[in-house]
Amino acid sequence: MSLIPDTVRRELEARFRDRLAGPVHLSLYTRPGSARLILPAGLGCATCDETRQMAELIQQSAPEKVTLEVVDVSRDPARAEADGVDEVPTIRIGSASDAARIAFQGLPVGTEFPALIDAVERTSRGEHGLSQESLAGLARLKEPAEVLVFATPT
Repeated sequence: MSLIPDTVRRELEARFRDRLAGPVHLSLYTRPGSARLILPAGLGCATCDETRQMAELIQQSAPEKVTLEVVDVSRDPARAEADGVDEVPTIRIGSASDAARIAFQGLPVGTEFPALIDAVERTSRGEHGLSQESLAGLARLKEPAEVLVFATPT
């Protein structure tokens, strides 16, 4: 049984045809195997297989615009460290010209899935969706800042 129903696949393909402009690059950081086992921290990944299905769905819905790279952190820990990824699964989203600045940790289902799709679309169009007031506030920052957004069904 597929994690993503065919109706969702078709809807996403149609949506991306209308809403994607430029290229988007997804990087999925994963630790394959042991999806059904509970292992000590640092071993295995309970949701990596499902997260890979989500990332592949996005890439397959617009293969001419979306590329997907899968990084196995157990084989390439230096890459994950260099990219600032310390948890799996993580999906990073970037454009062809800019480094990835958006990251989703964990399995993007429920309320996270629409946010992931929105992030792909905004990255493709080079849109941030921030108000002028927010942009002015950010312009006053003297040092780099990291913004974390937490989504929860409650």
